[in-house]
Amino acid sequence: MPINIYSVRNHLEEEGWKLISTEYKNLDTELEMKCPKGHLQKQTYKQWRKRPLCEVCLAGDPYKVKRNNVPPKPNGAYRVLALDAATNVSGFAIYDDDTLVSFGTFQTDSKKTVTERIHEVKMWLLVAASEWKPDFVGIEHIQLQMYGQHQAAVQVETYRKLANLQGVLLDTLLELGLDCGLVYSSSWREHCGIGGKEREAKKKAAQDKVLTWYNQHCSQDEADAICIGKYFVYKIKQGESMYD
Repeated sequence: MPINIYSVRNHLEEEGWKLISTEYKNLDTELEMKCPKGHLQKQTYKQWRKRPLCEVCLAGDPYKVKRNNVPPKPNGAYRVLALDAATNVSGFAIYDDDTLVSFGTFQTDSKKTVTERIHEVKMWLLVAASEWKPDFVGIEHIQLQMYGQHQAAVQVETYRKLANLQGVLLDTLLELGLDCGLVYSSSWREHCGIGGKEREAKKKAAQDKVLTWYNQHCSQDEADAICIGKYFVYKIKQGESMYD
């Protein structure tokens, strides 16, 4: 379907934006538009499609990306962003080559709907990718975990939410042109030497590993992300497939 002024306007309006310009020639045409907060912006449709963000809004750091004080990527370094993605609290870790340079969490607004929280994670990823400039993004793969038949309905619903989130994140990375990969928890835990039968025991073991490796105390979400990143850094150095 050809792109024209009408399709551009409709796309912007779907995301809460308003197109001010009345003429569109091609993807590189600079357009005037207003963000959902009413801030006037000038950018091409190509730029907006890849990164639908308002610089004025971002100056307030609404997704708390800048507050993590992630250092600029050194020249020649290969930066890996690892995610333990969730619709509530997502853990992340950043490696420059095989050096852990930062880690933390991003928490969505618990009062919002699942769809709105997924959108928040997507926007956080867009801002993080723009600010931190990773070369690769590694994400923990989803899987249906059954801990008892009486909890089956809850676990299936959780799996559905995570599947929706993962699809959005992978599509976002595709649009950004960023390399990415998936790994099951069993694979990165085996690689990192993390044992334990129960979920909480495995979480605690990951925290203990991070304390041993980096002398860092961290939350369970952060520890998982650090271990996920360690797995991907190794696989990248070995030239192995990034999809488990």
